[in-house]
Amino acid sequence: MKTLALYAVEAIDHLVQPADFDDTTLSSPALSVVTDFKHSLPNMISATSSASDALEMMQQEQSKLKLVVDNDGEMVGLLHLEQLSDQAIMRRVAFGDSRDDILVADLMRPRERIKALAYQQLKQCSIADVVNTLQSSGEQHCVVIDRESHQIRGVISAQDIARRLKVNLHIQQTPTFLHIFDSLSA
Repeated sequence: MKTLALYAVEAIDHLVQPADFDDTTLSSPALSVVTDFKHSLPNMISATSSASDALEMMQQEQSKLKLVVDNDGEMVGLLHLEQLSDQAIMRRVAFGDSRDDILVADLMRPRERIKALAYQQLKQCSIADVVNTLQSSGEQHCVVIDRESHQIRGVISAQDIARRLKVNLHIQQTPTFLHIFDSLSA
């Protein structure tokens, strides 16, 4: 048995993160930017959680996106940190809701409005294909579904892709009446 040498941690020794070793490019496989639920737990929140608790939790966890689930653990929506903004809360209050009674379910993007990419399709695509799809659809994030087993297999986020590529990635959302109203009332 060997005794190994112990060293002092010097001031020039820097803490690294996985991103420091990431050599992801636009031509890298699309599956490399999927948060695959086969390998990592989905970042979830209950639809019945209060909006204020969700905001506090997401800020504490430094999380920008959560899958919203019902009591059976089935996905019913997506919640982005922006949907918990003071402006979104005040809009609900203006319609008569009490600030304390506003739930995640009131602010989330419901399941029927969520876009998905097929896992099988992503096997033959590059990150550039995914970026092009997100940009042309105006989607900041989408889920990944396995169409053969009918499973929600993962999630893709434009912000995660931008961070991995170390670039700014602008996704122009299609304006809705609500966006126009918000910009006029700001």
